[in-house]
Amino acid sequence: MRGNKSSAICIFLVVVLTTFVLCPMARAGDTNAAGSEVAPQDIFTARTADGVDLAMRRYRPDKHSPLREGAQPVILMPGMACNYNYFDVHTPDGAAYGAELPGELAPWAEGDAYLQDDPLRYYSLAYYLWSRGYDVWLANYRGQGRGEVRSGGATGYAIDELGIYDMPAIISRVNEVTGLKPVWAGHSMGGVMSYMYLEGARFENMEDANSRVISDPALVAERNNGDGPQALRGLISLDGPAYPCGDLPWLMGVLLWTAFYVPYNLDLRPITSNLGAVAASPVLALEEILYAVWGSFGYPDFIFPLNLCLSINPGNFDGAVSQFFFQNVADGFSSRAVVQFLDACVNHKMREDYRNGFCRFWLWCPPTPCTGDGYYYYSDNLDKISLPSLIIIDATRDITAPGDVQAVYDLKTRDPGDQYHVIPGTAHADLVVGLNAPCDLYPKIGAWLESL
Repeated sequence: MRGNKSSAICIFLVVVLTTFVLCPMARAGDTNAAGSEVAPQDIFTARTADGVDLAMRRYRPDKHSPLREGAQPVILMPGMACNYNYFDVHTPDGAAYGAELPGELAPWAEGDAYLQDDPLRYYSLAYYLWSRGYDVWLANYRGQGRGEVRSGGATGYAIDELGIYDMPAIISRVNEVTGLKPVWAGHSMGGVMSYMYLEGARFENMEDANSRVISDPALVAERNNGDGPQALRGLISLDGPAYPCGDLPWLMGVLLWTAFYVPYNLDLRPITSNLGAVAASPVLALEEILYAVWGSFGYPDFIFPLNLCLSINPGNFDGAVSQFFFQNVADGFSSRAVVQFLDACVNHKMREDYRNGFCRFWLWCPPTPCTGDGYYYYSDNLDKISLPSLIIIDATRDITAPGDVQAVYDLKTRDPGDQYHVIPGTAHADLVVGLNAPCDLYPKIGAWLESL
């Protein structure tokens, strides 16, 4: 299957930040603040072309609240190593995070009984969209999720499998249930996989994830607001880069490619399920120190592996949200997905897994990109995307750089509905769950959806 310090400390930081920062985090159970179990009819399964069952949930705050039948469906997809709970911040059954609503609420949240009952929902994008009348769907790509919403396929997959196998299955399932074309909203890797999807990417041999990636013009036409079960109505990319922030030293890349060469899936659930304030407090304190130190060096023009450490803005985190985040959102990651990501970091090009294709399984380090090398380059084919798109960018040069995310907006085929916004005071991880999200990010998403 596939997928500036070169010291042990940096390797550890990259692994930790890949898991705890690139994604949002999962909770220890699918219950609401009052302990009500998720209604069984809310849980769905999507079967991929390679036979993997993916877990999905049709959102509502509790089993007594209505589903938004007939409304515009919106699918929320998390980033690397995370399950969908990143978008569903709330107080799990038995937890006591001591959350309180801020003194000045966003206008949409005033007088909301659900938020009075559980203030953590104020930082839930899923709840915001549901409260605005949208039919919200939460999905876990392969290997992610917990309990009855845990997806299969926890193997050494590359990012290619997510865009080529998982997205078509999830979108087709929502279309089958609702009869409508959904909007896709993905954070980080959840955005990157959508670029693959909208470029009509598929494997030359769809039964073999090690075969070459090609672009199918028929899939491009269908998926970009065309007709058929795989058509999307719009795209919301939440800090999903055209390629990750560059400047990763080659030597450091070699060390990491060595560590992740063998395809495997690392399960973090036994660790993250027991984390909370114990992890959140020291990590956020370290982030505070790093921001101060980096500032003295003229941040953001510093060296990439150190900028990577700035992917959480501790000043933009509610304390209760940070505890939920560290305890409940990281599930694990695939070695080949990390390797493909590192290839993009070094070469500033997002391409298919460099071990795809005939006799490439032996490759240890990725070859230098060159014309005619036989690889499909996602970052060179963004003009195939013509879907109305909202590109949201965090304000920090961390795991992503603002310009590398804006490149998606600049390079795609223009649609009158295209917009991009930079959200001040944010970093990659807190973009969607930060203190300013309910007042700044959520209304921008709501206004754009209304414009569709």
